[in-house]
Amino acid sequence: MKIKTVIIDDENTARAVLRRKLEDNLSNDVVIVGEADSISSAETVICETKPELIFLDIKMRNENGFDLLKKMGDVDFEVVFITAYDNFAIRAFEFSAFGYLLKPVKTGDLLSTIDRLKKEKEKRKGSADMRVRVLMENYGEENGKMKRLVINNVLGFMVLDISDIIRLKSESNYTHFFMTNGKRITVSRTIGEYESLLNEHGFFRIHQSHIVNLRHVAAYLKSDRGQVKMTDGELLNVSRERKDAFIAKFV
Repeated sequence: MKIKTVIIDDENTARAVLRRKLEDNLSNDVVIVGEADSISSAETVICETKPELIFLDIKMRNENGFDLLKKMGDVDFEVVFITAYDNFAIRAFEFSAFGYLLKPVKTGDLLSTIDRLKKEKEKRKGSADMRVRVLMENYGEENGKMKRLVINNVLGFMVLDISDIIRLKSESNYTHFFMTNGKRITVSRTIGEYESLLNEHGFFRIHQSHIVNLRHVAAYLKSDRGQVKMTDGELLNVSRERKDAFIAKFV
């Protein structure tokens, strides 16, 4: 069954380009059921067509895409942001919304997004509303600081308080989250995907295999390479090339 899709962007050309890319490359997977050029028209189109996916421009004249999400109440569709801005806040959106695409939208990125959506459609069923709510909460934080993070695991998804994450450990293509309550949560994402996201929020990658929450560093122990003692008692090696940058976070 094709994915019912709505395109929301105040630029006629941008909507036309995205529509053409979808129709030329993904006609077997996606059906465009509506378009909108404002928040008010988007509300109407979404209510009438009940899409499974919306492509949502963040900046629209005197409005932004978040205004729409605030008005929608329960969200039972996936959101892919369209934006001209690539910064740490946008990278964060990918972990709460389904994803984002930079303008001008590249065909390869669009294909990858739809392919990922198809594969995870059933796994993510029913989770869109919670993830968007977490996104809205994070967006409202001062200075763009996140409070919560949505992660997907084999059981579905979980919402984690950033402050409760002590450290992350890499194991092949998996990442283990170690929490203040003693739990370990495993996700099928590489640790590198979390590095760029979490570094902006008080975390630091001390080793190829470890990212630590600086708020949970209990001590630094001098040795040939140096070791970090975390609040959960774990001793972690600091790689030589990262040691000076790590120490600089505290002095």
